[in-house]
Amino acid sequence: MSSDDRRPPEDFEALRSLINAKHALFPKRLAQVARHVLDNPDEVALGSIASIATAAQVTPSTLIRFAQFLGYDGFSTLQAIFREAVRAKIAPGEKGGSRQSGREGVVREAQVFYETIEACHHSLETLSKTIRVADIKAAAGILSSANCVFILAGNGTFPMAALLQHCLTRLRIRSTLLTDIVGGDDVLAFATPDDAAVIISCAPYAEETTIHASNLSDRRVPVIALTDSNFSPLSELASVRFRVIESGHDGLLLATAGIALSEALAICTRQTRQNAANAL
Repeated sequence: MSSDDRRPPEDFEALRSLINAKHALFPKRLAQVARHVLDNPDEVALGSIASIATAAQVTPSTLIRFAQFLGYDGFSTLQAIFREAVRAKIAPGEKGGSRQSGREGVVREAQVFYETIEACHHSLETLSKTIRVADIKAAAGILSSANCVFILAGNGTFPMAALLQHCLTRLRIRSTLLTDIVGGDDVLAFATPDDAAVIISCAPYAEETTIHASNLSDRRVPVIALTDSNFSPLSELASVRFRVIESGHDGLLLATAGIALSEALAICTRQTRQNAANAL
């Protein structure tokens, strides 16, 4: 097929028809990719080549070979077909007689959607460039050996704190979640150096959260801080600090990166515990 002189499909329906018609001729790995992309068109439209390859259980180079096998010059050209199909679902073409203002409204909503997706991608890419592997390893070591993890969620950071607690529960690590609504003085009094604290806070920083972090640090309780600035008051109080950069949209993207970091910490904590168990 790659040597065929015909132009590759320029829309999703033609692409789907071609894949279905030629599926039996695909090499094994490319057939696997073909099934995945047709079953998950939205994921292909909105994901990165790395995330799509992981979901399809192939390498990124296999995705590129798949696109070239179909006659495209690269995977990004093929992905554009999927993106256009998603746009069509969100902002379908209006038939004659429809009001122009209605169509413009749908297009604006679609534009906001895609700008948000792109901003989320940017936020995650920035996270991957700013987080050090050594810090992930250090934090995982603290969490894996803690008797109890005290999670403090301040100033609207509840989503990532709740996810972290859920992940720790799956690992059977005891944890306690404290939020802006639930005060922590009485509960944190039980924290010892054999425990750990994860404090998640972004500007404007609550004075109470800083006081909690200072008290825990004074009592030699390991503190892991997820914050949004090198100038955060938590920076100097934490045993390990992660800077999660906000990219706009009223803090929603801070939550996106924070949730990804929380999940990564949990996975690395599980691996650390497994390594420790295997060493016994």
